Amino acid sequence: MHMKLTIVNIYPRDTVARYLLSGYVLKGYLEKYWSGDDLEVDVLNFNEKVQPEDLLRVLLETHSDIIGYSCYIWNIEKILEVVKKLRIEKKDTIHVLGGPEVSIQRISTLHQPSIVDYYIIGEGEKKLLSLIKHINARKEGENIPPPKSVAYWEKDELKHFDSYEDSITDLDEVPSIYLDGIIDKNLYERQQVFLETQRGCIFKCKYCVYHKFLSSVRYYSLDRVIGELDHLIIEKKVTALRITDAIFTSDLQRAKEIVRHLADLKKKEGVKLPWIYWEFDYNYVDEEFIKLTSSLKYRERILNTDELTPLDRPQLYSDMLEDYTVVNSIGVESFYDKALEAVGRRRMHLKNFDAFMKLTKEHNIAVKMDLILGLPFETLGTFFEGLELLLPYFKNTDHVLNIHHLQILPGSELEGLTGEYKIKYSRSAPHAVFSTNALTERDINHGLKLSAVLSRIVNSPMRSLFFQSWEVSGEKLSDMVKRMYNEICSSGKFDETPLVKDKMLYDSYWNDSIYRDLPSSFINDLLKKHE
Repeated sequence: MHMKLTIVNIYPRDTVARYLLSGYVLKGYLEKYWSGDDLEVDVLNFNEKVQPEDLLRVLLETHSDIIGYSCYIWNIEKILEVVKKLRIEKKDTIHVLGGPEVSIQRISTLHQPSIVDYYIIGEGEKKLLSLIKHINARKEGENIPPPKSVAYWEKDELKHFDSYEDSITDLDEVPSIYLDGIIDKNLYERQQVFLETQRGCIFKCKYCVYHKFLSSVRYYSLDRVIGELDHLIIEKKVTALRITDAIFTSDLQRAKEIVRHLADLKKKEGVKLPWIYWEFDYNYVDEEFIKLTSSLKYRERILNTDELTPLDRPQLYSDMLEDYTVVNSIGVESFYDKALEAVGRRRMHLKNFDAFMKLTKEHNIAVKMDLILGLPFETLGTFFEGLELLLPYFKNTDHVLNIHHLQILPGSELEGLTGEYKIKYSRSAPHAVFSTNALTERDINHGLKLSAVLSRIVNSPMRSLFFQSWEVSGEKLSDMVKRMYNEICSSGKFDETPLVKDKMLYDSYWNDSIYRDLPSSFINDLLKKHE
């Protein structure tokens, strides 16, 4: 009996690639291991800005027997709205939810959890294959229970599951969406791709869900990774490559082999390395890795910040990081040990961190430093004390400051600790924290606005002027940023911008719209006034 499965990818609005990796990985796995030719698998990609009625219309036109959805913070609410409407329009369609946003805890908080037939939690390849086999058998008249590896509804009750059943031990079992031609060819036109070289994380941060059902780190073979890199860089000539590994250097020697291969590719005639993004921890690298990363640059010494004219648009990835090739993302999160301990992060080793930052400057590589506002026990005071320690490392560099607003992800360990830490947050996506045991709602909202101003200035060619002004003023960083924000508000020029009028801001604002809302000319005058 012929079945059609449609996998729905709703990608975040700022994704140039215009797809999600997960949908094509699932398609490839099903097509490889499904026995028979009676299963048709399609993947549809939509921007998160898609209107529910448009998504509904397209899905009705697919005439699918089964629709699977990859659920993330940015799309879960829209997916549930569309599923509810599809239930009315086409009652016999089977709906399957999976992805990071799906957990037993999350399912229990849904307004109408019974509108979904099956929930896949954790790695989806084998689980989805088992589920499709079950659905097919039911269509053939066999009365067998659903696989234990999925959650499902029976008599208005959610049946639990064995989340570790059907996990993949050898990642090379998963077909390469690139080498095996699974990804839609037209997606290469965007020239940005995602690549997974490993699964799992060496850390167990309580605010994260990625590691929840991944008990260890597993790796694709080096031969496969190198083959994919050659295909993407030499044959497809992609211009941006985002490596999705949690900690790229979890096996440092393996990571070095990958970087050495990239360096060899750079030497080949006609090959231009793409912009590459990976994440690691400063404790899991050495000077050799940093030197290798530096060898991927296209200029020996780079300081774009001092060479650019400030514009009223984001200039980070387009201008300020030009020719670095690699953006090294480091999750510092906080400099306050009590906050780090509360969320399962190791204490800051300031000596190690200092040595690492000095090496990045010596070898002239670009680092994106992540901090989180809203961790338990963190006050605005300790948060800015951390920034006061961090920002001096940014002087005469092109490093990126990336401040996140803490989110309580469904299924995360931190979700179960919200009562203990007196955390109030949005139950609906994006699950932003409103207050904690150390931060009032007013504190967080004020901190977000100060973060917006600081990020707008530091992540621009006005960085040098900022440091000059800071040093001349002799102020604490927090006092300087508060003063600047107060002058922005009192000017009367920005009363209609979210920076002034909105109660709460999100990270996306200071990575985009604030560049237009708060012109460089105004900031320039503000900084020079206090030199």
